[in-house]
Amino acid sequence: MGPGVTRSLTAAERAALSGGLWDALMAAGAFPRLVSAASPLARLSHLWRGHTPVLTLGDRIFWGRAPNDCSRSPAAMALLQHELQHVLDYATGRMSWLSYALRPRDWTYVVPDSGWDWNRLGAEQRAVLAERLWRAERAGAAPEIARLRAVLPWARTAS
Repeated sequence: MGPGVTRSLTAAERAALSGGLWDALMAAGAFPRLVSAASPLARLSHLWRGHTPVLTLGDRIFWGRAPNDCSRSPAAMALLQHELQHVLDYATGRMSWLSYALRPRDWTYVVPDSGWDWNRLGAEQRAVLAERLWRAERAGAAPEIARLRAVLPWARTAS
């Protein structure tokens, strides 16, 4: 994608997502788009942390070097699934840019080993679990898949 280009997900990307995620996004009225540019907030992070992260605002995923098709790269697909969990959180009202900024618990990527309560996890922890499900499915890690599907609401009925 060229700089500043905005696109919808490809059919291959949608097909590569974990079962249930795309349906949950559509049910919530979310229409995710990839923007091949850094968001202004991500630029602030660059000043603070020294790198420009992929950042989701509403249904837009600001990804400076977004691939033309994430389905061709396992790392890109795992990151896309992570960011789509944020899109879903925005669409369902579970998160806004202001709530994220004001709740440091949402900034934590570390997920406890057990005792996952979806309603008590922060935004990044929820997205990490969505990403872990995608990776576990590709690795064929049946026990981890079952454990994650039991927690992720949109994945509970997926096969």
